Amino acid sequence: MRILIVNPPHPAIGSRIPQEHLPPLGLLCVGGPLLDAGYDVTLLDAELGPLSYDEIVRQVVTHRPQVLLIGHSGSTSAHPIVVELTCRFRKELPGLKIIYGGVFPTYHFQDILTQEAQIDVIVRGEGEDTVLKLIAAIEANDDLSMVEGIAFRCGGRIIETPPARMIHDLDAYRVGWELVDLKKYSYYGGKQAVVIQLSRGCPHLCNYCGQRGFWAHWRHRNPRTLAKEIAWLHRTHGVELFNLADENPTVSKAIWREFCEAIIAENIQVTIIGSTRADDIVRDADILHLYRKAGVERFLLGMEF
Repeated sequence: MRILIVNPPHPAIGSRIPQEHLPPLGLLCVGGPLLDAGYDVTLLDAELGPLSYDEIVRQVVTHRPQVLLIGHSGSTSAHPIVVELTCRFRKELPGLKIIYGGVFPTYHFQDILTQEAQIDVIVRGEGEDTVLKLIAAIEANDDLSMVEGIAFRCGGRIIETPPARMIHDLDAYRVGWELVDLKKYSYYGGKQAVVIQLSRGCPHLCNYCGQRGFWAHWRHRNPRTLAKEIAWLHRTHGVELFNLADENPTVSKAIWREFCEAIIAENIQVTIIGSTRADDIVRDADILHLYRKAGVERFLLGMEF
């Protein structure tokens, strides 16, 4: 099956640095398992440029996928662009199966499926395992109601299947780095950069954060496995900066310390940035030297008032 993954251009991202872009980690996380399952997968990153609507539609029509996956990294402001693009995709390719995923559609699937007839299926929550099962069901023409973690229309009704099982082993699905040209991405002053994740979720209930309804439980990758992946990206592809997408990577002092020590042991010169909690920084006063030695330069701190 021929699958095209589209990262739409975003009109507003608060952390954007002009002329710099980061690869779409969420879409790469979905793409890796699809590649490993033997599917023909291509990723169109329309953020690079960004591409015009006409150019995006032209490339999609030229590719002629059987299934199109589209999503964005939590940016609600990208939703109207998804609506516009998917309407145009449907007009040009009437038989195309359009699947939409991400934080915004997870929360608002009822409204989207009610208002946007061109969107066939919404993936709710983590996508790696759900998309594999969904694509297999589409390919076999099976009943989609048996696929957990999705919503779709059937007979004029919106069908919401049970939530997908949480992914406990975050190392079970690899990131499809080969879907993008890593040389095209830079951040933090022109450094070649990617987004990575040590963990998902957060045990805290900060009132400014919407992620707690998306990642329900804190889990982490094997710190040493991730350190080796970072070292490979640095040595093989020249990646200099790693932007942690975690809501709170320092939840466990022991795991965070193991990660810092594993990076130090790789003997690489990289820069790590991300977000965490002020109380974790205070807690870690005795190991802050490991933060610095591992390459941590900046953490954004969220606070409640």
